[in-house]
Amino acid sequence: MPIPSSPTSVEANFHTDPVTDKLEALARTVYTSGALNNHFYELWTSGRLTPRQIAVFARNYGEFNRAFPEVLAVMISSTRNVCAQAEYAKTLYSEMGYGNPGKVHSVLFDSWLVELGERLGIGQGFKWIEIEREVNVLPETYALIEGEKRLYGGDNAAGAGAQLALEWQAYTMLRKLYDGAALYKPLWDAEDAFHESCEYFYAHIGATEKEHKVESLQAARQFATSESSLKRVEEGFNEHLQMFEDFWNAIAREINSTRPH
Repeated sequence: MPIPSSPTSVEANFHTDPVTDKLEALARTVYTSGALNNHFYELWTSGRLTPRQIAVFARNYGEFNRAFPEVLAVMISSTRNVCAQAEYAKTLYSEMGYGNPGKVHSVLFDSWLVELGERLGIGQGFKWIEIEREVNVLPETYALIEGEKRLYGGDNAAGAGAQLALEWQAYTMLRKLYDGAALYKPLWDAEDAFHESCEYFYAHIGATEKEHKVESLQAARQFATSESSLKRVEEGFNEHLQMFEDFWNAIAREINSTRPH
């Protein structure tokens, strides 16, 4: 993915300073990282997977999806910086469907999965309760979730760096996930019906993730107040990206292990 040469309209809406510029330069390194350039995305976007392979992805990504609001809550409760709390609360409120249970992001993802399963001819086989029963969570998925809780619940600067990494890779992550989902569009009788099923993806690749990028940048700025704290932001950022790279590559390995012989 080409690195944007100028801020988006959302990013341009707030005043920057030299430290914010450094943080944004750090944030933009996500585009060349293994968190976004890995074996899973290659598999997911290059061709259709079998139902079992999709279930491996769904189980592990779904587990992360469900845990993320809990992780954000840890982050909010671990700091008394009101400005940072406000930015994290905005992100959490969005993740929870702005107060509408039917629009909670994990619920939207589950809805897309169920519809995909029906069109693949496995009935309700992609209902979360079925996937949860049939597919085990990978160690790298638990490592990502627990690592996030540790980062977000510890040093505020490192936690802010972790959140910066997450939100700046999230738009491309969701765009790539949507690119793979679009390979199954011919299974829907009507193209409009397919797009109606994809609300989970559209909720992210519209304004939401752009806003989250700004929120994470503004929150990180609250804690980057010295050379040492800026270094801790960078350390949290890089550690989080590495956990994502490990997470996606582990899913890819598991998917490859289920290929028909």
